[in-house]
This record gives sequence, structure tokens and C-alpha cells, in this order.
Amino acid sequence: MKQPDRITNAFTALREQMLSMAERITGNRDDAADAVQDAFVKLWQQRGRYDSAKHAQGAGMMTVRTTSIDMARHNSHRSDVPIEQVADTTEEITDNDRSLAYQQVRWIIDNDLSHNQRMIINLREIDGLEFDDIANRMNMTAANVRVELSRARKRVREIYQARRKEKNA
Repeated sequence: MKQPDRITNAFTALREQMLSMAERITGNRDDAADAVQDAFVKLWQQRGRYDSAKHAQGAGMMTVRTTSIDMARHNSHRSDVPIEQVADTTEEITDNDRSLAYQQVRWIIDNDLSHNQRMIINLREIDGLEFDDIANRMNMTAANVRVELSRARKRVREIYQARRKEKNA
């Protein structure tokens, strides 16, 4: 079996376990998906080092674990509060505030992402398509779709947070 196949098969076979572990560590499903994708990219770049499927699976689980821990540590230093937790505070979020936040995110998606990233976010988040269906439509692999979605989400999050900081400064 070729090295690329070992890595892809390892991630495919263990994806749900990896996501579950990453979610327990990061505390967030989106961050967990990003951690799994980041781990896949790291392993893909070193794909020649794995001589068996078992070796690739072990390296995959370990890389997801360390990537998730790094992400959780990085996120623990953030001063902003996720929108899901804001509703639990004493301040009330009005429908107008929520609508404004969604408009800002939509503007970022429409204006700051690449064409492929914009298409993938729309097909996945708006239309609810599965990764294989998106991959077929866009002539990509499902793994590439996951990586692009992860990068797009990360970019939207970074731009949104930077603009919030500018506004509050």
C-alpha cells in the first residue's frame, strides 16, 4: 500500500474516534474538526515515514491529541467569549445583535474568502451537503474539502475577532 493511502485510510478509519477525542480536549466540535484536519495536513507532509497502516493510525491519534491540546491552550488565552456562552451571561443578546453578527460573518465569507472556500462553506453549512458530495461537485477529494473548510472557518473566525477588537478599542 502506498504511503498516501496509509494516511488517508488511517484517518478515514479513525475519524470519528479522532473527532471525539479532539472534542473532549478542545471542548468545541468546530475546533475539534479543525484539529483533526490540521493533524491530517501535518501527517500528510511526513507521509513517507509510515511503513504500515498501524503505524499511520498510531501517529494519527497522537498527532490529533497534541494538535487538540495546542489548540485548547491557544484558545484558553482568548479574551472573547463564544457566542453560545454569551446568552448565559447577565446581558441579553437582542435579535438585532445576533442579526448584525450574522451579517458581519456573511460579509466576511462573501468578501474575504477564496472562491473555493466560499463555495465549500455554502455547500456544507447552507445546503447541508456531505463532504463526498461537495468533493464531486468541486472536482476535489473529500480530504481536500475538509481541509479547505477548516481553513475557511479559521479565517472567518480570525477576521471576525480582529474586527471586534478594533471596534472595541
